[in-house]
Amino acid sequence: MAPIVDRLSDEFEGRANVLQLNVAKQSNEELQARYSVRGHPSFVMLDADDLVVQRYFGPQTENALRQALEQIVQSE
Repeated sequence: MAPIVDRLSDEFEGRANVLQLNVAKQSNEELQARYSVRGHPSFVMLDADDLVVQRYFGPQTENALRQALEQIVQSE
């Protein structure tokens, strides 16, 4: 999934922040708890106010993630 996330990060640069969180790092436990990230891969889409607007669990297609990001960017 990392190559897809990397491409989307490049594509949405300046319009949205696309970040990867390594759940194996203990320092990320607070973020995992805050956004209820339990499985891998998980995707949490936030709006400009850091409110969760969409969640995806399990592998996703690049197009599905792109569409979700587009909806968020367009609604801002």
